[in-house]
Amino acid sequence: MKCLKVPKSVGEEVRKKLLHRSLLSTVHQIKAEDGHLLLPLTDDDVGMDYPIVERDLKELKQPPSSLAELIDLPTELLTELPSSYDIIGDIVVVKIPDSLKSYREDIGGSLLKLHKNANVVLEDRGVEGDFRVRNVVHLAGERRTSTVYKEHGAEFVIDLTKAYFSPRLATERMRVVEKVQPNERILDMFAGVGPYSILIARNVDVKKIYAVDINPHAVTLLGENILRNSVEDKIEVIRADARDVKVKVERVIMNLPHSAKDFLEHALESLGSDKGYIHYYEVISTEDLEYLEEGLKDQINKLGFHVKVDDIREVRTYSASKVHVAVDLEVSPL
Repeated sequence: MKCLKVPKSVGEEVRKKLLHRSLLSTVHQIKAEDGHLLLPLTDDDVGMDYPIVERDLKELKQPPSSLAELIDLPTELLTELPSSYDIIGDIVVVKIPDSLKSYREDIGGSLLKLHKNANVVLEDRGVEGDFRVRNVVHLAGERRTSTVYKEHGAEFVIDLTKAYFSPRLATERMRVVEKVQPNERILDMFAGVGPYSILIARNVDVKKIYAVDINPHAVTLLGENILRNSVEDKIEVIRADARDVKVKVERVIMNLPHSAKDFLEHALESLGSDKGYIHYYEVISTEDLEYLEEGLKDQINKLGFHVKVDDIREVRTYSASKVHVAVDLEVSPL
């Protein structure tokens, strides 16, 4: 194939220029020869004052780009392969349909090959128990369920069997952070391991964040993450049912999408006599989504508050028939 023969002293500079112009073949190996580098070309019209020579170069082995390339499956099962999964730190968490249960180990091993920075693959068998924690089963790699996850400059120790955590809310969390104003007091009613509270504390000069959770394991991890991110002066950790916490704040975060509506009255009480803001989350059927705004307004009005719905947005698809939505509410007493 055609190669540009350049002195080694300028080889890296020329390589970058060719790559930028899509003139460097990325599927062939660069070869050294007599103090020169042979740079494989996709086109010989390079416009550089170096000789173009013909050489046989080895083809580079291309890394796999999908599970389908790594697993020998019957054709009818290829469409059943998971198309998305969570990567939390160095752990891959994947849901496997019943039709592929006999290929579980193959899928686990293939995901390790596909993601070179991953060291663990776990099968997600759903959320269960009073604390709504993932039921996970080891598929491949190291036998552990804890990792360190990084998001927007913060670090979080996560244990998937102790407290629920989803990386899919990273964009949503930062959206909320950007709405918080300096000197606010905030109630994070279902804080978990602390992603909302810690990201706010790192980015905004707030007065106080009350980070609440009833799960003792989540509270332990939350405390560790607060110290890890050096925000202990801004966050007060409270292990309790959020309805038992009596504080006065300007903003409430209600990220418990399956039952946040049961805590709405207490969220309103926590806002006191002035205007405040609620970030409310719910998993709702697509059929009921159009009624959500009026339903929330009616419920909040009956509890004695004016309400303005600033925004309703779909955070993610939860299932074939349900979506996870975020609702920004501005409320004040009637």
